[in-house]
Amino acid sequence: MEAIMAKKRVSRREKKPELMPQAGGQAVIEGVLMRSKRFYAVAVRTPKGKIIIKKGPVKSQADRFKFLKWPVLRGFWALVESMALGFKGLDYSARIFEDGEKKPVKRGKKRVKISKAKQKAKEDFAMAMTYVVSIVIAIAVFIYLPVQLTKLLAKAAPALDESRTLFNSSVVTMKFIFFFLYVWGISFMDDVKRLFMYHGAEHRAIYAYEDGKSITVKNMEKYRTMHPRCGTAFMFITILVSVVVFILLLPPHYSVLKRVLLELPLIPLIAGLSYELLKYSARHQKNPLMRLFIAPGMAFQRITTKVPDKKQMLVAAAALNAVVAMEKKKA
Repeated sequence: MEAIMAKKRVSRREKKPELMPQAGGQAVIEGVLMRSKRFYAVAVRTPKGKIIIKKGPVKSQADRFKFLKWPVLRGFWALVESMALGFKGLDYSARIFEDGEKKPVKRGKKRVKISKAKQKAKEDFAMAMTYVVSIVIAIAVFIYLPVQLTKLLAKAAPALDESRTLFNSSVVTMKFIFFFLYVWGISFMDDVKRLFMYHGAEHRAIYAYEDGKSITVKNMEKYRTMHPRCGTAFMFITILVSVVVFILLLPPHYSVLKRVLLELPLIPLIAGLSYELLKYSARHQKNPLMRLFIAPGMAFQRITTKVPDKKQMLVAAAALNAVVAMEKKKA
């Protein structure tokens, strides 16, 4: 799951047409989701090769509840809404892909008709259970296990249990190692490789947009697949922020269970602070220190993005062009 928010830049070589000030996106199953502040579009290529686009408005509760725009809190809420939209895009792409692969079931000469409402209810329940199981596994692997292993290491190295800095640095380092190994491991799966190729296509489309170019395959081919405002960069910033927050707020002597229960409420704070840092780094990306700051996230994208083919770039272009068209119509 990614969120990219790109500030509008005017190319020195080519003046930018009337486009929306922000663009973001993520890869989905055989497709790409693109969004602006007001609209989104999901473009998916069906098994038959046709590109289907679903589009609509982006509704934010922050427009209704102004306190959700407060610094730090706005970052956490933006992450929540981006994840919700991302899940919506993934669910849509999964349905399109599955429906395209299904063959009609026949009983003699008559097709067996399944109630669409019941089928959708079953699929929604299955998707909800998948999310619940995924969250439980994530908590176990990325929160519980690092703390438990650090506690075990502290028995051999007592200094770990006596120092906030050492203990929390060890916990966060293990989280990063587990995350890296997980992403690196799944990157060898064929379906994930294609997802990462669409991720690269998404970045190329946004590069073309940022430079004021027409969002076409020909223009997109000129750009690299790694982007400084990718959600991968956000992950690395959260790692750094979590070290500082944990050192300040979590002493090492807590039990594993108590530690896990205290970490969960800190997630909004860490996400919010990381968001503010990401925005700052995006505004000052030409600064040598900021370039060094985002370098790990850029390097990690060598795994999470792959060079897309022309068909995949065409899907990304279709999604972003759909958002551009809605923004122009609304302007």
